[in-house]
Amino acid sequence: MGAIDHSIRDRNGKLAFYVLLWRRRGISLALFDDYWKNVHGPVCARLPGQEQYWQFHLDRGEGGLLPDIPGVDVDCPEEARFDGIAELSFATEEDRATWFKAAAILMDDEHNLFRKAIGYTTSAGNSRTFVDCIEDGAPNGAVGVVKLHVMLRKAPRIDVPAFRAFLTERLAPAMAGSERVLKLRLHLFEEVDSSRPDAPGVVHREAPDEQYQAAFEVAFGTRLDMEAFFASDAFARIAAELGRHVSRMRPFLERTAHTFVHGGRMTTSGQRGAMVAELIEGIGAVNQLEDDVVDLMLTGRLGGSAGEWR
Repeated sequence: MGAIDHSIRDRNGKLAFYVLLWRRRGISLALFDDYWKNVHGPVCARLPGQEQYWQFHLDRGEGGLLPDIPGVDVDCPEEARFDGIAELSFATEEDRATWFKAAAILMDDEHNLFRKAIGYTTSAGNSRTFVDCIEDGAPNGAVGVVKLHVMLRKAPRIDVPAFRAFLTERLAPAMAGSERVLKLRLHLFEEVDSSRPDAPGVVHREAPDEQYQAAFEVAFGTRLDMEAFFASDAFARIAAELGRHVSRMRPFLERTAHTFVHGGRMTTSGQRGAMVAELIEGIGAVNQLEDDVVDLMLTGRLGGSAGEWR
């Protein structure tokens, strides 16, 4: 970890598809994790158009992570607790449309994992990393920091432009400017498209009063850093404004993060699954990363152009 800001590495992912995922009943959390990162993830990684694709495996938002904020509901009822977030970023609207068209192949796999999948989109420039001092931008496992994914619902009397202005001009700069905050990434969501039909056994629609208008990802070096930040005068000043703009904040603690596409190319996790990538890294098997091995594993022949599809 260092003081170098790596936020520039996200600059090509100008817009996003951000999906909240509820685990299917009847499967264990361990099986959910394994299948999502080792089976579903590599299939998704092979679809065209992606700039970045992360899976965030989460604790289920049982509370206690945020201080009390006047006027802001920080509780999370059981039915609102999801198990993961899939975040995909794209360089252009055309790239995202290309991915959506190809993603029909994923629908048949959804029912193996999920009972509910609520997708949010952002327009160009509305998914932005303000600061990122975490050295590894393509993690595969525990990141070694304390990271929260916080869902936001705007206050009823505030219109969308004012809500977004508060987040981008006041909240995000105040948080990113703290030396205790290692990463701050903000998403400003469009309305959920409720016209997308449910997949067999998987709900794609969300009640209007349960939809979010934004989310941010924030990381701290330790729990002490997190608690000190929330107890700071800097946060107290911004918290005094929160209740006028935000009605609900629901934080989810990240357990692990897995990267399947980065910089427009599949990672080793995207090519082979997160578990195999972890084994390759753990034993230091450099030969497994050579082009001829990658080509063989992905195409069944030597000398292909594996990992490229744009």
